[in-house]
Amino acid sequence: MKNLPGIILVTFLLFGLASCYNTDIKKPDKLIPKKKFEKMMIDLYIAQGMSFDQSSDSIRKKITQTDLYFAVLKKYNVPDTVFIRSLIYYSSFPKDFEKMHEQIMNVFKEEEAKYKPNGALNQEKR
Repeated sequence: MKNLPGIILVTFLLFGLASCYNTDIKKPDKLIPKKKFEKMMIDLYIAQGMSFDQSSDSIRKKITQTDLYFAVLKKYNVPDTVFIRSLIYYSSFPKDFEKMHEQIMNVFKEEEAKYKPNGALNQEKR
């Protein structure tokens, strides 16, 4: 009987920890399809990169990251709440979300490769 409070405490602790791993998030009613979501993320990364551009163009300086974010949402005709819910849903599956992110990064690597000089030019400079 002396161990009963300890057993109850450990039981509640185990149930509490087990509930932390239950990350079942309901699929939103208006979930953005995965391919469209990936394209939106690519545009958002580009918009984020544009906002860090420190060019002297005064028009660009007046545009904020928020403006660019909403411009991407408008381009895809997606309300911000739908985007946020889709982001939360997709990110609740870390392995799948990581694969999605790798695909997005591959798009940028492919684009970068188009503009990099080929190996022959690099060898001539040495």
